[in-house]
Amino acid sequence: MCGAGGTKKGLDQVIKRTLEAPWDEGQVFVANNNIRPTARIPAVRLTADGRIAGNHIWGFLPPNAPDKRFISEWSTFNARDDRIAKSKLYSQPFRERRSLVVLSVWYEWPKQPGEKKGTACRVKPAQGECFVFAGVWGPWKDPDTQAACDTTTLITTEPNAVIADLPHHRMPAILPPSAWDAWLHPDTPVSVLQDMLHPSPDEWLEIVPGGPAHFSVE
Repeated sequence: MCGAGGTKKGLDQVIKRTLEAPWDEGQVFVANNNIRPTARIPAVRLTADGRIAGNHIWGFLPPNAPDKRFISEWSTFNARDDRIAKSKLYSQPFRERRSLVVLSVWYEWPKQPGEKKGTACRVKPAQGECFVFAGVWGPWKDPDTQAACDTTTLITTEPNAVIADLPHHRMPAILPPSAWDAWLHPDTPVSVLQDMLHPSPDEWLEIVPGGPAHFSVE
């Protein structure tokens, strides 16, 4: 499970340059050292005019969700790779509406045997400026305010050796640049999509001590 991440200033420009996805002109990107479920998280989706990046609510909300509490009640900020294709909640968006979720770092609080409280650490890219994770998205309208927004869940997979050694039992599914087009394309077969969801190579990750308080957005 991945439930916390961070973004650096200028990540919107990194997304525009690297993922060829301009930021939605109607939204403002704000760097955040401690992004949690129900908060805004950078994500890229495909439109008729090409890729567009913007602020998505972190946590999938179906159209009939009464409010954002649905996310914490049903833990819809993560979706397992081994269940998503057959899930009543995720199977349709997995086939039709996939996203690329972008973070500068994510956080873990692994517990060692006998410990009651985990020790915070950051997972950052060993190379490059950001992680690009597999996600699925869906539109949602707040029943009270009628405000429309996009919501996204982050797909998790089995851990690689680096994450398993923390120890932790899941990790986000990281997509390389070669997979981005196919992941976003609505006609990509489910079997091809599932083949993209696997642990990343160990050398893609670097673990450093410290949680959100030790991460600078500068």
